[in-house]
Amino acid sequence: MPNRASDLVWEEPEPEEGATPGALTRARIVAAALALADAEGLDAVSIRRVAGELGARPMSLYTHIASKDDLVALMLNEVSGELLVEEPLPDDWRAALSAIARRSHAVYVAHPWMLQTFGRAPRVGPNLLRRAEQSAAAVAGLGADPADGWTALTIVHEWTMGHALHTLTLREDRQLEERLQDADAAAFPRMTRLFPAGQRRPREETFERALAAVLDGIERRFLAR
Repeated sequence: MPNRASDLVWEEPEPEEGATPGALTRARIVAAALALADAEGLDAVSIRRVAGELGARPMSLYTHIASKDDLVALMLNEVSGELLVEEPLPDDWRAALSAIARRSHAVYVAHPWMLQTFGRAPRVGPNLLRRAEQSAAAVAGLGADPADGWTALTIVHEWTMGHALHTLTLREDRQLEERLQDADAAAFPRMTRLFPAGQRRPREETFERALAAVLDGIERRFLAR
Protein backbone atom coordinates (compact mmCIF):
# COMPACT_ATOMS: atom_id res chain seq x y z
CA MET A 1 0.00 0.00 0.00
CA PRO A 2 1.33 3.49 -0.79
CA ASN A 3 1.56 6.09 1.94
CA ARG A 4 -1.80 7.86 2.12
CA ALA A 5 -1.89 11.65 2.24
CA SER A 6 -2.46 12.99 5.75
CA ASP A 7 -4.78 15.80 6.85
CA LEU A 8 -5.45 18.31 4.11
CA VAL A 9 -2.75 20.94 3.73
CA TRP A 10 -3.75 23.71 1.35
CA GLU A 11 -0.27 24.53 0.07
CA GLU A 12 1.44 21.66 -1.74
CA PRO A 13 4.86 20.81 -0.30
CA GLU A 14 7.87 21.48 -2.51
CA PRO A 15 8.94 18.40 -4.55
CA GLU A 16 11.79 16.42 -3.11
CA GLU A 17 15.23 17.00 -4.54
CA GLY A 18 15.86 14.74 -7.51
CA ALA A 19 12.15 14.22 -8.23
CA THR A 20 11.41 13.00 -11.74
CA PRO A 21 10.26 15.81 -14.08
CA GLY A 22 6.60 15.33 -14.96
CA ALA A 23 6.02 13.12 -11.93
CA LEU A 24 2.57 12.92 -10.40
CA THR A 25 1.89 15.92 -8.18
CA ARG A 26 -1.13 17.25 -6.35
CA ALA A 27 -1.24 20.22 -8.72
CA ARG A 28 -1.50 17.90 -11.74
CA ILE A 29 -4.23 15.86 -10.03
CA VAL A 30 -6.28 18.97 -9.21
CA ALA A 31 -5.82 20.33 -12.74
CA ALA A 32 -7.05 17.07 -14.26
CA ALA A 33 -10.03 17.01 -11.92
CA LEU A 34 -10.89 20.61 -12.81
CA ALA A 35 -10.81 19.83 -16.51
CA LEU A 36 -13.17 16.89 -15.96
CA ALA A 37 -15.57 18.91 -13.82
CA ASP A 38 -15.68 21.78 -16.30
CA ALA A 39 -16.33 19.43 -19.21
CA GLU A 40 -18.67 16.85 -17.63
CA GLY A 41 -19.76 18.08 -14.21
CA LEU A 42 -18.74 17.26 -10.67
CA ASP A 43 -20.23 13.77 -10.74
CA ALA A 44 -17.69 12.80 -13.38
CA VAL A 45 -14.84 13.39 -10.94
CA SER A 46 -13.60 10.32 -9.11
CA ILE A 47 -10.18 9.15 -8.02
CA ARG A 48 -10.31 6.37 -10.59
CA ARG A 49 -11.40 8.65 -13.44
CA VAL A 50 -8.78 11.29 -12.64
CA ALA A 51 -6.11 8.62 -12.42
CA GLY A 52 -7.14 7.40 -15.87
CA GLU A 53 -6.83 10.91 -17.28
CA LEU A 54 -3.30 11.09 -15.89
CA GLY A 55 -2.29 7.59 -16.97
CA ALA A 56 -1.68 6.65 -13.34
CA ARG A 57 -2.87 3.92 -10.97
CA PRO A 58 -5.74 5.08 -8.74
CA MET A 59 -3.87 4.10 -5.57
CA SER A 60 -0.97 6.34 -6.54
CA LEU A 61 -3.21 9.40 -6.19
CA TYR A 62 -3.77 8.63 -2.51
CA THR A 63 -0.14 9.50 -1.84
CA HIS A 64 -1.09 13.10 -2.64
CA ILE A 65 -4.82 13.32 -1.82
CA ALA A 66 -6.57 11.34 0.90
CA SER A 67 -10.11 11.28 -0.53
CA LYS A 68 -12.48 12.65 -3.11
CA ASP A 69 -13.76 15.11 -0.50
CA ASP A 70 -10.25 16.50 -0.17
CA LEU A 71 -9.93 16.65 -3.94
CA VAL A 72 -13.17 18.63 -4.27
CA ALA A 73 -12.04 21.00 -1.51
CA LEU A 74 -8.78 21.61 -3.35
CA MET A 75 -10.62 22.11 -6.64
CA LEU A 76 -12.93 24.67 -5.04
CA ASN A 77 -10.00 26.49 -3.47
CA GLU A 78 -8.20 26.61 -6.80
CA VAL A 79 -11.06 28.15 -8.79
CA SER A 80 -11.98 30.42 -5.87
CA GLY A 81 -8.78 32.26 -6.67
CA GLU A 82 -10.52 33.35 -9.87
CA LEU A 83 -13.21 35.08 -7.78
CA LEU A 84 -10.71 37.65 -6.53
CA VAL A 85 -10.89 41.07 -8.16
CA GLU A 86 -7.63 42.78 -8.96
CA GLU A 87 -6.55 45.11 -6.17
CA PRO A 88 -6.92 47.88 -5.32
CA LEU A 89 -10.69 47.82 -5.17
CA PRO A 90 -12.58 50.98 -6.15
CA ASP A 91 -13.14 53.30 -3.19
CA ASP A 92 -16.84 53.60 -4.03
CA TRP A 93 -18.78 50.72 -2.45
CA ARG A 94 -21.13 50.37 -5.44
CA ALA A 95 -18.27 50.09 -7.89
CA ALA A 96 -16.43 47.63 -5.63
CA LEU A 97 -19.46 45.37 -5.11
CA SER A 98 -20.29 45.58 -8.82
CA ALA A 99 -16.79 44.42 -9.73
CA ILE A 100 -17.05 41.49 -7.31
CA ALA A 101 -20.50 40.52 -8.59
CA ARG A 102 -19.38 40.61 -12.24
CA ARG A 103 -16.30 38.52 -11.54
CA SER A 104 -18.24 36.02 -9.44
CA HIS A 105 -20.95 35.62 -12.07
CA ALA A 106 -18.37 34.97 -14.80
CA VAL A 107 -16.59 32.36 -12.68
CA TYR A 108 -19.80 30.53 -11.71
CA VAL A 109 -20.89 30.34 -15.35
CA ALA A 110 -17.42 29.13 -16.42
CA HIS A 111 -17.36 26.48 -13.66
CA PRO A 112 -21.01 25.42 -13.09
CA TRP A 113 -20.03 22.64 -10.67
CA MET A 114 -18.93 25.27 -8.13
CA LEU A 115 -22.56 25.93 -7.24
CA GLN A 116 -22.93 22.25 -6.31
CA THR A 117 -19.98 22.29 -3.95
CA PHE A 118 -21.46 25.04 -1.80
CA GLY A 119 -24.21 22.62 -0.78
CA ARG A 120 -21.78 19.89 0.21
CA ALA A 121 -20.33 21.65 3.28
CA PRO A 122 -16.90 22.25 1.74
CA ARG A 123 -13.99 23.21 3.91
CA VAL A 124 -13.10 26.86 3.61
CA GLY A 125 -9.76 27.22 1.86
CA PRO A 126 -7.47 30.24 1.84
CA ASN A 127 -8.82 31.61 -1.45
CA LEU A 128 -12.40 31.65 -0.15
CA LEU A 129 -11.14 33.45 2.95
CA ARG A 130 -9.37 36.00 0.74
CA ARG A 131 -12.58 36.45 -1.24
CA ALA A 132 -14.53 36.99 1.99
CA GLU A 133 -12.01 39.58 3.17
CA GLN A 134 -12.19 41.38 -0.17
CA SER A 135 -15.99 41.39 -0.03
CA ALA A 136 -15.89 42.81 3.49
CA ALA A 137 -13.53 45.54 2.29
CA ALA A 138 -15.90 46.38 -0.57
CA VAL A 139 -18.94 46.80 1.65
CA ALA A 140 -17.01 48.83 4.24
CA GLY A 141 -17.57 51.95 2.12
CA LEU A 142 -21.30 51.57 2.67
CA GLY A 143 -20.75 52.85 6.20
CA ALA A 144 -23.34 50.45 7.62
CA ASP A 145 -23.01 48.63 10.93
CA PRO A 146 -21.54 45.10 10.66
CA ALA A 147 -24.92 43.34 10.72
CA ASP A 148 -26.26 45.49 7.88
CA GLY A 149 -22.99 45.14 5.98
CA TRP A 150 -23.32 41.35 6.23
CA THR A 151 -26.91 41.55 4.98
CA ALA A 152 -25.83 43.69 2.03
CA LEU A 153 -23.13 41.19 1.09
CA THR A 154 -25.58 38.32 1.40
CA ILE A 155 -28.03 40.06 -0.92
CA VAL A 156 -25.37 40.68 -3.60
CA HIS A 157 -23.73 37.25 -3.37
CA GLU A 158 -26.98 35.28 -3.32
CA TRP A 159 -28.48 37.30 -6.16
CA THR A 160 -25.31 36.76 -8.22
CA MET A 161 -25.39 33.01 -7.60
CA GLY A 162 -29.07 32.87 -8.49
CA HIS A 163 -28.55 34.80 -11.71
CA ALA A 164 -25.68 32.49 -12.68
CA LEU A 165 -27.82 29.42 -11.95
CA HIS A 166 -30.64 30.87 -14.07
CA THR A 167 -28.20 31.58 -16.91
CA LEU A 168 -26.90 28.01 -16.80
CA THR A 169 -30.38 26.51 -16.61
CA LEU A 170 -31.65 28.42 -19.64
CA ARG A 171 -28.48 27.62 -21.55
CA GLU A 172 -29.16 23.93 -21.02
CA ASP A 173 -32.92 24.05 -21.66
CA ARG A 174 -33.58 25.74 -24.98
CA GLN A 175 -36.88 23.86 -25.21
CA LEU A 176 -38.19 25.91 -22.28
CA GLU A 177 -37.44 29.14 -24.11
CA GLU A 178 -39.11 27.82 -27.27
CA ARG A 179 -42.25 26.83 -25.34
CA LEU A 180 -42.46 30.27 -23.76
CA GLN A 181 -41.98 31.97 -27.12
CA ASP A 182 -44.67 29.87 -28.78
CA ALA A 183 -47.26 30.26 -26.00
CA ASP A 184 -50.81 31.22 -26.97
CA ALA A 185 -51.10 35.00 -26.54
CA ALA A 186 -54.84 34.73 -25.95
CA ALA A 187 -54.38 32.30 -23.06
CA PHE A 188 -51.30 33.98 -21.57
CA PRO A 189 -51.52 37.66 -22.59
CA ARG A 190 -49.35 39.14 -19.84
CA MET A 191 -46.62 36.53 -20.12
CA THR A 192 -46.41 36.68 -23.92
CA ARG A 193 -46.11 40.47 -23.72
CA LEU A 194 -43.46 40.44 -21.00
CA PHE A 195 -41.29 37.52 -22.10
CA PRO A 196 -40.22 38.84 -25.54
CA ALA A 197 -39.32 42.22 -24.00
CA GLY A 198 -36.84 40.49 -21.71
CA GLN A 199 -35.52 38.23 -24.44
CA ARG A 200 -34.67 41.18 -26.67
CA ARG A 201 -32.07 42.38 -24.18
CA PRO A 202 -28.62 40.76 -24.20
CA ARG A 203 -28.05 38.80 -20.99
CA GLU A 204 -25.12 41.05 -20.14
CA GLU A 205 -27.42 44.07 -20.22
CA THR A 206 -30.04 42.26 -18.14
CA PHE A 207 -27.37 41.43 -15.55
CA GLU A 208 -26.20 45.03 -15.32
CA ARG A 209 -29.74 46.46 -15.03
CA ALA A 210 -30.68 43.96 -12.33
CA LEU A 211 -27.42 44.52 -10.44
CA ALA A 212 -28.05 48.27 -10.44
CA ALA A 213 -31.53 47.64 -9.04
CA VAL A 214 -30.11 45.43 -6.29
CA LEU A 215 -27.56 48.08 -5.32
CA ASP A 216 -30.23 50.80 -5.44
CA GLY A 217 -32.24 48.79 -2.94
CA ILE A 218 -29.26 48.34 -0.65
CA GLU A 219 -28.52 52.05 -0.82
CA ARG A 220 -32.09 53.03 0.06
CA ARG A 221 -32.33 50.45 2.83
CA PHE A 222 -29.04 51.07 4.61
CA LEU A 223 -28.05 54.66 3.76
CA ALA A 224 -31.43 56.24 4.43
CA ARG A 225 -31.04 55.75 8.17
